[in-house]
Amino acid sequence: MSVITARTAGFCWGVRRAVDLVLAELKNGNRPYAVYGELVHNPQVLEALKDKGVSICSDPEKMQKGTLFLRTHGTTIEEQKMVSSLSLHLKDLTCPRVSRALAIASKKSAEEYDVLILGDPAHQEVKSILSYGGSSARVISGPLDVENLPDLSKPFLLSQTTQNTQTYEETKKALTSRFPNLEHACTICESTSTRQEELRELCGEVDCVVVVGGRNSANTARLAEIAREEGLPAFIVETHEELDAELLGRCDDILLAAGASTPSWSIRKVREHLLEIQGDRLRAGKFRDFLQVMVFGNFHILPITFATGYASSIILDGIGRFTSVIAASLFLFAVHTATSVLESGYSRPSGLRRQEFIRKHRFVLTICALTAFAGSLGISLFLNPIWSYVLGTMLLAFLFYSIPLIRKTYPFRGLRAIPGSRDLMFAGAWSFLLALLPGFISAGSTITPGSVLWAGTLFFLFLDRCLLADLVDMQGDALMGLDTIPILAGREKSVLLFWCCFILAVALPASGIATRYLPVHASAIAFGLITLAVGYFHLSRSPFPSEYSKRIIADGSLLIAGLAPILVYWAGEVL
Repeated sequence: MSVITARTAGFCWGVRRAVDLVLAELKNGNRPYAVYGELVHNPQVLEALKDKGVSICSDPEKMQKGTLFLRTHGTTIEEQKMVSSLSLHLKDLTCPRVSRALAIASKKSAEEYDVLILGDPAHQEVKSILSYGGSSARVISGPLDVENLPDLSKPFLLSQTTQNTQTYEETKKALTSRFPNLEHACTICESTSTRQEELRELCGEVDCVVVVGGRNSANTARLAEIAREEGLPAFIVETHEELDAELLGRCDDILLAAGASTPSWSIRKVREHLLEIQGDRLRAGKFRDFLQVMVFGNFHILPITFATGYASSIILDGIGRFTSVIAASLFLFAVHTATSVLESGYSRPSGLRRQEFIRKHRFVLTICALTAFAGSLGISLFLNPIWSYVLGTMLLAFLFYSIPLIRKTYPFRGLRAIPGSRDLMFAGAWSFLLALLPGFISAGSTITPGSVLWAGTLFFLFLDRCLLADLVDMQGDALMGLDTIPILAGREKSVLLFWCCFILAVALPASGIATRYLPVHASAIAFGLITLAVGYFHLSRSPFPSEYSKRIIADGSLLIAGLAPILVYWAGEVL
């Protein structure tokens, strides 16, 4: 039993470019924002943009001011003239692949060719190409339409960029048979042809195909059409709620594909639900549900922070301290949980399973966070006075940092507007509360080289964990309005930064052990780092890994990094 996910599923280059340009423009503040028609044919993406203040406009002439985005499918010559006359800030998001088809149609029209467009006459892209093709341009839907064409002296064939490649070849063959002088240009985009080729290759390995995408998406419909041509049942769904558990539960192997405008989070949710359907069949659902509650509710943070804090106390002063570790663990759990609750309320349309869980249990999780804050501050009263001052100050700083989420303002202002500030804040809080502050207090209010080296190790370890998690879903984070490091720096530079942090997390404890500022058992943190590295290779090779598996891998490495030094220390004590 398996769910095979097509690697080419999800946003194509043109859609990703358009969404990125919209999100970048939102930060310029030239409101209101509107798209002339649907930016892409996917309701989840449109809802997410609407949540950011981007509406759909059918009559731009009624707009008095603001920014008007021109959709990815192109606009007709008449529409271009109309919007150009308006006193609006225009941003043309036409896909470059579509622009190429428009340019070819315009050129061939000027050369007095009879332009033939293979596509859906009702689709906006085809309407745009038709307007550039001149008065003699015609739309055909396949090889059967060839015999109904009049005699053409200079026929030229091009197609809708999301057309079925086999249909294009069959149509070209039929046209060549009737018009030997036919000229042509295949304007099907590379992304479309690659998706279709992969789908045909994988159909022989599965029992059915599930295609995720908008019902009015041409390329999504093409994928389902191809699956049926290959003799397989194909189901088009927009959300995981549309999956037929009873019907799909009978299939051993399922192929999951998606249209070019389908966001990654939609694919993940459908994939997760398919795995749950198969898990129920294998009677593994209850254990998985328990782990999801622990991970999605941030309850796993408590054992991770406690293990890491306890390991730090052993490494820095040779004594396992429980009280201060509990205070730090409760505070970090509270910060993570409160941030999750606030972020889930800030952007609803992203559709992540974890966000749905948090929104559903928002009240309970808020009570847990407030109780943890109170508990950590209460325990700090029995510790060195500096603990109370530090935790109180950090709580105020956290509240100030969260104001944009509380007020739901976009784009963010203040500290939260700094790219990567969220990851840096968490990494700094972990290293400070679990290593630097305890080391400072145990050394008699003195900062020692050992505490600095160990705090630096935890900082880069946790930052690495954040980079790993952020690299998995850059699209979802961008549409939520989160300016993570990968969104700012790009994937390649972020991967390089990941490995730089990894090297530093290895080098710092190694240098501390070599100079005897840290004990030998501090080297056991390497087990957590190895787990993180293995997790990176696993996630980078897995198309659309679930949010659940991403967090199990990323946070599991932190748990191992905390437990390993403790176990090595205890083993040394016993021996």
